[in-house]
Amino acid sequence: MAIPATILTIAIFLGSVLLAAAQQPVPSAPPLKVPGSPIGTKVKQEPCWQEAGVSKAAMEQRRSLEQGVRSQISAVCADPSLTTQQRNEKIREIHQQVHQQVEALITPQQQEAMKACQQSREHASGGRPHVGHVGSGGGPCEQR
Repeated sequence: MAIPATILTIAIFLGSVLLAAAQQPVPSAPPLKVPGSPIGTKVKQEPCWQEAGVSKAAMEQRRSLEQGVRSQISAVCADPSLTTQQRNEKIREIHQQVHQQVEALITPQQQEAMKACQQSREHASGGRPHVGHVGSGGGPCEQR
C-alpha cells in the first residue's frame, strides 16, 4: 500500500516542526554565578535580613512578636464586651506597641534595606510583590 506524496510531505513537515520546537531553549532567569565557579553553577542567595545586617536572633524575635500580635488581635476580636470602635482602638494600640518593639530589634535603616532587597528580588524574578491582607476590607475581625 503506497502512501500518497502529500500525506508523506505533511508528516515530514509536522515531524520537523515538532523536532525544532523540542530543541528550542526554555527562557528562564539567569543563574547566579560565583567568580571562578563552573558555568551554570547556582549559588544560594543570603536572606535579605542577613544582607541588611540583621541578626538571626532579631529575626526570630520579630517572628515571635508577629505571632503574638495575631493571638492578641484574635483575643480582641473574640471579646463580645467591646464595641467595634473599642476593638479598632485596641488593635491599633497592639500594632503601635509591636512596631516600637520591632524598631528596638531592627533599625529603620535595616528595615528599609530588607524591603529594598525583597523588592529587587521580586522584580528580578518577575514575581508579584507581596501585598499583605488585601481583599475583604472588613478589618482584622472580619470573618474570612
